Formats: sequence, C-alpha cells, structure tokens
Amino acid sequence: MNVLIIGGNGFIGSHLVDHFLEKKYKVRVFDVSYEKFRAPLAEVDYRISKLDNIPDLYEAMLGIDIVFHLASASVPSTSNVDQIADINNNLIPTLNILNLMNRLGIKKIVYFSSGGAVYGNADQAKITEDVPLNPISSYGIVKSTIEHYIYLYNRLYNLNYLIIRPSNPYGPRQGHFIAQGVISTFLRKVLDGESLSVFGDGSATKDYIYIKDFVSILFKLVERNGEGVFNIGSGEGTSINSIIEEVNLATGLTTSVNYTPQKSYDVSNFVLDISKVTSVVGDIEITPVRTGIEETWKWIKTLKNK
Repeated sequence: MNVLIIGGNGFIGSHLVDHFLEKKYKVRVFDVSYEKFRAPLAEVDYRISKLDNIPDLYEAMLGIDIVFHLASASVPSTSNVDQIADINNNLIPTLNILNLMNRLGIKKIVYFSSGGAVYGNADQAKITEDVPLNPISSYGIVKSTIEHYIYLYNRLYNLNYLIIRPSNPYGPRQGHFIAQGVISTFLRKVLDGESLSVFGDGSATKDYIYIKDFVSILFKLVERNGEGVFNIGSGEGTSINSIIEEVNLATGLTTSVNYTPQKSYDVSNFVLDISKVTSVVGDIEITPVRTGIEETWKWIKTLKNK
C-alpha cells in the first residue's frame, strides 16, 4: 500500500509516518519543509514543496493509493485575522488536491478536520458526529466547508473518504505554539522559566488524547476500511486548571499563572463521543493525561540545549 501524507513533517504527520513505516507501508511525504525535531528518515520519499505548486503535487500523487491530508496554514486565532487568506491557503489547495486525485484515479482520502472548531460551542455533554456544525472561527468554517466539498466529490466521482475530527492530540514533537497545543506550550514555558497564560478562568474542559493513542486508533480505522466521519479523542474532559496541576506534578515545579479574558474564537468546552469509532475498531486503551504529560515532559527536556 502506497500512502501520501500531505503535511507529514508536522506533529501529527510525523507520528503517522512512524506508524505506517512500522506496519510496512510505503510512505511518501509532501510538505513545505522537513521535520523540525529530527533528521529525514531514509525509508520515506520526501517531496518538499508548497501546496500551490500543482506540478509538484501531481508528481507526488503518482502511484499513490491513499492520500492523507493533514496540512493547514492556520489555527483558530490566526484564521480570523485574514479570512480571505484562510480560504486561499486552506480551501483552495484542498480543492486542488481533490481535483488531482480525481484526474489520477485515486479513490481514497483521509482528511483531518477538527473535533472542536467545526462543532463550535455545542450544547451537549459529549459531542457526537451528527451534532449540527456551528463553527465560531474562520478555521472551523473552512474545515467544515472542506468536509462538504469531500462529500460533493463522493457524490460526483465516487471518492471514498474518511474524515477525522480529532480532539486535542499532544505529545513529543509537538511544536511550541502560543496559539495551539496547550500542554506542549505549558511544558515549554516551564522549561524556560516563564509564567503560564490562560484564557478565561481555567475551568474550560476539553478532550486531550496522547499522540500515540491517536495514531493507533486512526491506523485501526484505516485498516478496517472505515468510511465517513469519525471523532477521535479520549472521550473524557480535563480542565485547563487540572492540566496545570498535572504539569506541576510532572515537572516538580510550580509556575505562576496569568488569567486573561476568554477569546471569542476559542471553543469553551468540548468532549468527544467516541462510541462510533470504538464500534469499528473495538475497545481502545487511552493513556492517562498524567502519564502523557510525563512522557511529553521527558521529550521537552531534551530540547533544553537545542
């Protein structure tokens, strides 16, 4: 099986690459740059280019059986700054991907949507896949629009699809971004002796899943020929204040916290219902948040002198 992972040098993509290599898949990666935290892997066919380079994208798709589309040029906060750029840099490139797949006869796409941004502030304790989409950021609007274009290609051209709505994956090799990845951001700030910043009062509860659990579930779903839309998360909620407590325990340090007003683009609370994915892949083991944070901290500490 030949797979193309668009965005395969990012956080989630790099772990997906590892898993597919372990399972003896032939892996090709298309991305704008190489991985940030490790050297290129000898077993991977890397294609370094931009998504708007159609000839390079076309060549990268030759001989491919499944396309995994993880690339995103924005996060919820940055997407609202320039909605036109969000469309040009995310929606248009995805339409190019779908068009090329149709031209080349590639019949399966796995698209990474969002398990929070597309739902918005849903009035439901655990969010199922059939909850009406009500995004509150351009990021979520574009993600949900891409989902609808994939549905269109399914109807027009019989494209098989698997749309993944992840919760908040975290773990080693997640970059330090203020706007995304709260656990890795907190740990990196602790390493650098900085205070933590929290939007709101810290009571917001969200669904966090350790990256190795995430890719393991996804791989099982692909192996079982899963079709349609699936949430992938832990199925449990953890508040930001609880995350801070776990960070303090893992690091052995107590860091000051600055609480600031909630941002309008941030989904306040969400926990994903994962019963649909477990009905396909069976029972799943979820790494406790404490263990996941401890493992992430071990990795973060290796960056101290880098």
